[in-house]
Amino acid sequence: MKRITWKWLLPIGLLILALVCHFYDTHEYRAGVYRDHAVNNLYYYGQHYPALVQRLSRGINFPALVLDYPLKDELEALYERNSDYTLISITPRDVGFFVGIVLFWYWVGSKLDRIQGRGSRAIRSRKVRVLGLSFGLLFGIANGVYAAQMIATRWLPERRIGAFGIAWACALIAYFTWRFAQEFGADRPRSISTP
Repeated sequence: MKRITWKWLLPIGLLILALVCHFYDTHEYRAGVYRDHAVNNLYYYGQHYPALVQRLSRGINFPALVLDYPLKDELEALYERNSDYTLISITPRDVGFFVGIVLFWYWVGSKLDRIQGRGSRAIRSRKVRVLGLSFGLLFGIANGVYAAQMIATRWLPERRIGAFGIAWACALIAYFTWRFAQEFGADRPRSISTP
């Protein structure tokens, strides 16, 4: 029996989770609006949308939000279906987020497969490795900058998503710094200890 590899399991699983959260989000928000009698209340909207399920999805997939940043203002619906229970709307921003999820989690899955000895170890020149690590470190910093921008808003949902972003930024910066240390530590001659 062939085992499923992480590089396929993670992006597919997290994409399905993000799609479910995306479609359930408006229903959860509307239920809260009716429960709290806050119809047509813009302040309520700002403090409660996206709903909890979508905040969790965006937090878990925060690096995909960073990859999607160029499309963050593209909110014209490509597809929309509105009913009494929910609103299904797909915008270019959503498509970019879903593509970002697949790309980011494919990369994470490939790293996990390589650690477990199932992935291919392509031999790359040192310049290519250092360039890749540099882009990775910049990506970690970009996560931190975007997260700080979200935390600085007055809207509670954005601040909560931004908190996930800070955690992701710390993890990515730590990972790529560690990989830099490995890359440049390999060249140092090992000291010979004397008794």
